[in-house]
Parts: sequence; C-alpha cells; structure tokens
Amino acid sequence: MSYFRVTQVFFLTLVASLPGVSAATIETIGPGNRFPMQGKEVDWIDGDYVIRNDKIVAVIARPGRLRDANMTVRGAGAGVIDLTRLDVQSDQLSCFYPGAGRYQFFDDSMVEHGDLENGGVFWRCTSTAALASNDTAATVEYQLRDGDSFLQVTVRVEGKDVSSIVPADGVRADRTFKFAAIPETSIAYCEDQVFRQTYGFESVGNDNPPQWSNDRLKQVRYGDGALNRVENGVSWSIRLIPASSPVDLWGIARGAAPQTFFVRAAVGDQPRIKLSVVEGDLGSIKLPAAWRSGPDGRSIVHLPPGQYRIRAEAIGHEPVETVIEVKDDEATHELQLGKATRVVANVTDTHGDQIPCKVTFYGIDTPDGKATPNPVFGLDSQSGSVGNCVYSADGTFVRSIPPGSYELLISRGPEYDVVFKKINLKPGEAAEVSARLERVVDTSGWISAELHSHSSPSGDNTSEQLGRVENLICEHLEFAPCTEHQRIESYDDQLEILGASRYMATCSGMELTGSLLPINHQNAFPLQWKPYAQDGGGPRTDGDPVKQIARLVMWDEDADKVVQTNHPNLRQMVHDRDLDGKDDGGFAKMLDYMDIIEVHPPEDIFLSPEQVAEKKNPDASRMQPWMDLIKNGRRIPGVVNTDAHYNWHGSGWLRNWVRCSTDDPAEIETDEMTRRLETGQIIMSTGPYMTVQLHHEDLEQPAEVGDSVAVSHGRVEVSIKVQCANWLDINRVEVFVNGQMQGELSRTRAKHADDFEDGVVKFDQRLPITLPEDAFVIVAAIGERLELGRVMGENYGRRPPVVVSNPIYVKTNAP
Repeated sequence: MSYFRVTQVFFLTLVASLPGVSAATIETIGPGNRFPMQGKEVDWIDGDYVIRNDKIVAVIARPGRLRDANMTVRGAGAGVIDLTRLDVQSDQLSCFYPGAGRYQFFDDSMVEHGDLENGGVFWRCTSTAALASNDTAATVEYQLRDGDSFLQVTVRVEGKDVSSIVPADGVRADRTFKFAAIPETSIAYCEDQVFRQTYGFESVGNDNPPQWSNDRLKQVRYGDGALNRVENGVSWSIRLIPASSPVDLWGIARGAAPQTFFVRAAVGDQPRIKLSVVEGDLGSIKLPAAWRSGPDGRSIVHLPPGQYRIRAEAIGHEPVETVIEVKDDEATHELQLGKATRVVANVTDTHGDQIPCKVTFYGIDTPDGKATPNPVFGLDSQSGSVGNCVYSADGTFVRSIPPGSYELLISRGPEYDVVFKKINLKPGEAAEVSARLERVVDTSGWISAELHSHSSPSGDNTSEQLGRVENLICEHLEFAPCTEHQRIESYDDQLEILGASRYMATCSGMELTGSLLPINHQNAFPLQWKPYAQDGGGPRTDGDPVKQIARLVMWDEDADKVVQTNHPNLRQMVHDRDLDGKDDGGFAKMLDYMDIIEVHPPEDIFLSPEQVAEKKNPDASRMQPWMDLIKNGRRIPGVVNTDAHYNWHGSGWLRNWVRCSTDDPAEIETDEMTRRLETGQIIMSTGPYMTVQLHHEDLEQPAEVGDSVAVSHGRVEVSIKVQCANWLDINRVEVFVNGQMQGELSRTRAKHADDFEDGVVKFDQRLPITLPEDAFVIVAAIGERLELGRVMGENYGRRPPVVVSNPIYVKTNAP
C-alpha cells in the first residue's frame, strides 16, 4: 500500500491516538474499521488484524496460503507486516516472521484473540506446516498490554523431537537498514536512519545480545540462553519494540520518558536535520548517538534522567549545540539551527507559469581555485531532494547547500532546453535562481509516456512512491500507468499530494512477475484496483508463461487493456524455451496474447549481427529479433521503458511518444492510449523526437507511424524530421525495410553535412525509396559517440541520444 492513500479512511484519526485512551485493542481490518498509518512500507489489507494501544500500532497478517505482503515478502501469514510508534509514525517494516519462516500459517480458523487479565489483548495461531520435516508445530502468540511500548512475542515449538530447535525469528527490513546490537544488553536492532525507524528485538530472560545472519531474510538468533523448556517442547519470548532510533530504543527499554525536540531552520523548506547526543550518560550506547527529525523539524527520543549535550546539524547550516536537563517526565526542547547557505529557486515556462522541473547541482571550482564536490541531498530512495538533484513539482524550492561554487542544470525532459546557471555561495549566503524553460521541440499530436516503473510497493526496492511520481512529472512524462510488481496500484493519490494531476495522466495497472525469468514479466493497464484486497485485486503468477499472460489478458472479465511483455529473451520466447541451442518452439504462444513488447536498448538497431554476438549478453539485444518477428507476420509494436526502481534520475532517460488527439495531459483518455499503443503509433527514444511520414501519390494524407496502407506501386518517399533540445544531438539517420538497413539511404553528418542542421531541427529530409510488395518501414536516428550527458546523471547520462520509430506497413501493387 502506498505511503499515502487518498481515500476518506486515511483522513480519520486513530482512536488509539486520542488523548487519554490507553487500553489495548485488537480488531479485524475491514469496511468500517480501516485506519491511517504513515510509512512507505504499509501493507495491510482487509482481513488482517490490527493490534494497538496509545503507544504503538501493529498489523498481523491474516494466516492464509496466499497472504503475501508484496512480491518478495511472501508467506507473511501470522507475521507482523506493519509496526510503528504512534507519536512518530513511520512504518518501514516489511515483515517479522516468527520462527524465522520455518513454519507456515495457512489456516485463519486457527486464530484466537481476546483480552488478557489485568489489561491488554492477545492474538494466537498454530502453524499449518513446518518447512523442515521434523514433525513439529509452532504456536505464535502476540500480547499487547495497556500502556506498553512493545509487542510481546512468544513462539512455542512442540513435537516429539525439539532438540534441533534454535531460538530465532526472521526479519525483512531492506536496503537502507543497518543491523546491530546494543552492547551489554539482550537487544538487537535494525535501523533506517533516513526514514526514522528502528526495530528492537529484546530477548526476554537472556543476558546475551542476539546475533544477526547475513541472508535477505535476516535471522535474529537469540542464543541457547533464550530457550525455555516447556511441556512437549520449547519456547522463547521477545519484546518487539518500534522506536525512532537506537538511542530512542535504548531509552524505551529503560522506561524513560519521551523528549520532544523542535529544531527551527533558517530556510523555508526544512532540511533533513540530524540530531545527536554528543555528551551524556547513555550507558553502552556509543556517542555520538544520532537520529533524524521529521520534515517539520520535530523528533521524539526517550532519554533517562540526566544532563545531555545535543547537537543539531543539516546540510548547508551552521550546527548548533545545547545542554538539556532531562527529568522523569515528558518535556519539549527547542533548538535553532545556525544561518543557512541556500538556493532559492523559481522556475517557470515562457508564459511565466511555474512548472515542474529537475535541478541538478554539480560542484565546480571556486573563484580561488578550490574544487567543490557534488552535493548529496538524500538517498536515491527518497523524494524531493535525491542525490545531487532537487525535484520540484511546482518549480519553486528553497534548498540549503554547503558553501562553494556550483553549476545548476535546470531541466524538464527532452522537449525543453536546459538552462545552465553558475553560482558561488559563501557561508550563510543565499542565491536567488530564476529560470524560464522554453519548450522548443514541437511534439504536437504526440504525448510522452513511461509504461514500466516501480517503487516500494513492488517489494524489490525501497523507493518512496511519491518520489517516483515526482520523477515522472519533472521529466515531463505525460502518461504513466502504475505498474508495481504483483499488485494493482494507482498514482492518483501521489499526484493529488503534489498538486500535479494536470501534468500527467495515469491509470491503475500492475506488473505480473513470475518465473521463468526474464520472459515471464508482463505489465497490464488499465486494471480494476481493489485497494484493500490481496494484490490489489490482481491475478496470481504462473510458472507457465503462456498460462500467466493468458490469465492477465482475461482478467477483469476480459476487459480491454494493454498487455506488455517486459524485457524478454526473444530467442527463448520464440525458438528455444530451455536455451539449449535447439529449436523447440519456445513459448511462442505468448505472442498471441501480447499487445506491445519492450525492445530496448534502442541503439542496438544500428548493430550488425556480428556486433550483437560480441555483446556480453546478446539475448538482451532485442531490436533485430523484434524486426524478425514483424517480418514473420507478428505485428507487435515495440516500446522502451526505464523499469526504474530508484528515484535518482530513475525516470526520463527512456520514453515513448504516443500519438494522441490532445496535447493536454489533463485531457488524455486511457481508452485512447490503449488503442494507440495497440496499433503501434509509437516513437521510442532516449531523448530525440522524430516524426516519420510515408508519401505516395495514391494517399490523400501521408501515412504515419503505426499506419497500414495499400498503394498501386512501391515508389514512395519517406519524410524524416528529428528535433532535439539544446542538450542533445544526432548525427546519423537510417531507414530499415523489412528489418534490413538501406545503405543507399544512410545519412551521416560526416558524409552528408548539408542534410543536417544545428538548431532545434537536426534533420528534415524526404528520401525516395522503392518498396517490395509487402513491406514495413522503420526509421532510426542516433548521436554516435555522443551522450545524453549530465542532465541524466553520471550513469544514464552515458547513453547515446537515439530515436526509433515503429513500423509503417505498406502493401504495394494493390489493385
């Protein structure tokens, strides 16, 4: 589920967070009992169990054979899939697996829950099966008592032979988490400092600190001292503690009172403020002990009584320190950051209206010759400020930055010229940066689209979905369905948060991601989204790629949708299913079901078969196999997509221009996009824009990309026009007929300088050609030995500018 869900339920107030309400409760989630929870890893659906008091809230996944939290967090039944404190909400937990996933909980009828004596609630379930064939069964029990800051977890394993049982649980907390233990305690923890969440695992009745494994499913192993002998088996108990940081966890475990910190910044947009205890008695916690504030400058940390020196710091600010006296009760402490070095930006279009933009900061030499490094504003999984970029949905921001000299690249995708600005900032200075972005490339009648990208709900990355949508709109993608792995999702809520619905059309969709890799990945959109159902109401995968894609096609009662095959191995699909070098027909039946197919990298259309064979992975070169498909009668349109998983230049370096009846994103209709994509009215590009038309005396209007025409003879002319903004160029144009490059029509800037131009229009020529009786024509242009450059970052910026059309189909000698 997304970080924010724009439905009325997400504007309700948690009953448990109301002042004076401390009693623990447990309820089944469903209509009339849904609740808000903040955090990018929120995964609850109807049928799960919410357990909460005035301190914490947790969600226990409903036992069931098909209860997955997301694509990679599977078999989550009876696990804790959401957990956060209520005073600083930030759910970042993928799943806590009691018993480390060695037992499966498939039967919801085994669940018991109710009240505890002396206040509190419990939830209990017995396993259906053990993954190890040892004739044992596990029972997990969660207890939450009134006023507790932790969830008590007890795992009991029973059977004839429990001698090999190791007390351990499993944790999925991915990528940005660090795993450690607090010395001289029985507490292990995992910490995500940037997203302000720590989870503690305190072994009850055991003095030794737990140990972590190095697997993707991290095992927290409590040691033999945690194992209790019980009738017919063994058990262990832990306290599962959500906290904002390791020092907060330590204070909670000590029963300390919460201390609220407000850090005031000197700039309008709050930076990500780091606070730390630099002096004070934190026992075995190593100093400095750090945590982060929220975007409003607020943070909460539990500290035992004593005197502490607190330091607050943020990018571009003078740090500040203060000494506080903590007593046994709650208190609030305020700090004021020192003066900020900052950039105040205002970006508009040529009409003076503010527009979304990406601003990339590169360090340059200062006037006295000292090198300024590139700034690092945030992780690639964040939103807003990411790496050395700022993404702004409205073209305005205030960004604190270290003193130094910088070159700013202000951009909004390849239809706009980039504005270059240089600034020099001394400590505490502000630079006002204004830019007017000019849309110089004329794409009238075509809109730009990204048809395949991801964020944290997909389960194979940890990116904020808000950041993904910022990427898309700031790179001027005008249509982008939501295509998370293994669940139907929507971008509507994120667009509303950003106030950007007028800039990008979208629809709900998904990527159905099964094995066999890589051919059994398919996107589909639009799909009916059921927000509180397993997988958003989407279909399950199948190990047979043909059955899976057929299931996707027929989903939603066979409603019309685009089905896209992602990054396929076409040799495996069409000829050789087991890749043993023998033609066995592959999975060719898949071709009957797909509407479009990913064929990137587009630059490979210029390679000879010998050059493709020399590549490290020849099967990832899809251009020639795609044209072979068309030549053999499979008219499946090609597309290129980023498959972006992270937010630092993740979107924008590949795109599709799709023919459209409107140039206004707010007016784009999904039904029209479906029709246009299915008929191949698509131009594929890393940035250059191209129009291709086929002229013949029999045609009243020239044929466009995706059209099929019949003419009386094969003498035609192909008009080709390539446009580029000021940061892109092309120097070679090729025409392909039935998949073969036409050497006589080859044009290069080196040999045909008069055919190329230096302005926005790089090439505008009409080339004569004689076609065979049945032909398809594809045109491609590239900037050989050129790069997208710094606008697209150090990684994707190494890609060449290239654009490839889909075919125009021509039947000649028609009566």
